[in-house]
Amino acid sequence: MNAHRIMLETGLALASWIASTYAIEVTAQETYLLSSEGLSQPSVAIRQQDGLVIRDAAGQETYYRRERGLDSQDGQWTGYYSRDARQALQWPQSNQGPMKIGTLDRSQQWQFRSSRMSIQPQQATAFPMPNAAATVDMNQAPIPIHLGWGESNRRQYLARVAGGGLNLVPQSAMGSQAWYIVPLPNGLARVQYVDQGTVLALGCGNQGSPLELYALANRADQLWRIKACPGIAGGYALESLQFPGQALTFQTNRLTLAPMVFSPIQQWWPTPPILPSVQPIYRSVTQNIISNPALPPSEVTFVNSHRETLIVLVADLRRDGTTQKFRIPSGASERMMMDRDSGATIVETFEIRSNFGDWDRREFRTPVPPSPIYDISVYEEFLQSIAIDATGSSPNPIEDINYQPRSIGLIPVPPGPALPQRASLDPYRLAEAANNPGAVRRLNAKDYDQKLPNTDPLGDILREIQGRRAAF
Repeated sequence: MNAHRIMLETGLALASWIASTYAIEVTAQETYLLSSEGLSQPSVAIRQQDGLVIRDAAGQETYYRRERGLDSQDGQWTGYYSRDARQALQWPQSNQGPMKIGTLDRSQQWQFRSSRMSIQPQQATAFPMPNAAATVDMNQAPIPIHLGWGESNRRQYLARVAGGGLNLVPQSAMGSQAWYIVPLPNGLARVQYVDQGTVLALGCGNQGSPLELYALANRADQLWRIKACPGIAGGYALESLQFPGQALTFQTNRLTLAPMVFSPIQQWWPTPPILPSVQPIYRSVTQNIISNPALPPSEVTFVNSHRETLIVLVADLRRDGTTQKFRIPSGASERMMMDRDSGATIVETFEIRSNFGDWDRREFRTPVPPSPIYDISVYEEFLQSIAIDATGSSPNPIEDINYQPRSIGLIPVPPGPALPQRASLDPYRLAEAANNPGAVRRLNAKDYDQKLPNTDPLGDILREIQGRRAAF
């Protein structure tokens, strides 16, 4: 058997294992590229069981819910509707070619036209993407893969090097590059490695310290979420469960955690190993997740203590960052009910093959901490310009007032019981303290409506100046 045939059969076996392990993932969530002539980067469409998420090249997302009433009569087009975008879409059953965009005519009937955006399936890749619905074929053991890092022409591969540390090296047939992605319930996975019959797992330990391999244990820091990099066909980020929002990153010649921004230093690429796998020594038997008692939603009041009007975007991380918008004038408040995750326990039984060929059965009960569900982006409306009639001929001395949004910061919402059942938050103070204005979720034209505020800005400015003079 030559080397090319070995690699082909290994790749087919790897694809077969992933297809059987994540069969529900393929039907529950599918990713497509949306390209158009003149666009430098494609948008990404993520089809889910109950909706469709469109993410443009700038990272702005629009959620379309599934609407059967918008399906075509011949059954060839699937209907969706976005309340935020105020438009409908029809998706072709063939999953390729142009979509149809619907708008309401004067008689309130939907009229559909072909979009300039063309649908293309994302390049298939042999990498597991576990989710809450994924099932695991217990009769098959995980197949080893190589984890590449960097662009294809300079790609290196994660390896365990002499002394037990982790580094990036050129791809080779050495067993030091054989990694096992083990799927777990609730969309989680472990990155495992076998060392002389001992199963180790990649753990993040303390935040800020280099990542290491630890013996397989009941440790939440050995659990990861695998997320497709937006707009990147085949690139994935690994988010730490122990430290949400932190991703597996290689920088300054070490493996560590850093805020997840899907940058090139956080993109990992699966590759079949050069040589076929050795006989597996690890296999799953049963996996279950036991949820902790549910927590009631939290009633959160956003109080604007700032002198300017605030725009607050609350993103739901369960729906790929779909946002709810509030415009809160100075001194006013808004209320919102927020769900709270209670955490869970993963109960798994697995077997490890001994040096004598026997299977040793073990059981783990790994506590899963509550997951964050929301983050909050905060903008302020600031007075950019005022056009004043200096001639006195206009009936309106103030002819034009121009307000613009300015980002203040992104606030993570505490997960689980860390968020009280009733909470009062000051978005401006918290966002200013976060000192990360560039991290906010982006506004678009539909998020920001430049209606004139019900105030007299010029009068406010004059009164403020007069007040300062009176103080001296």
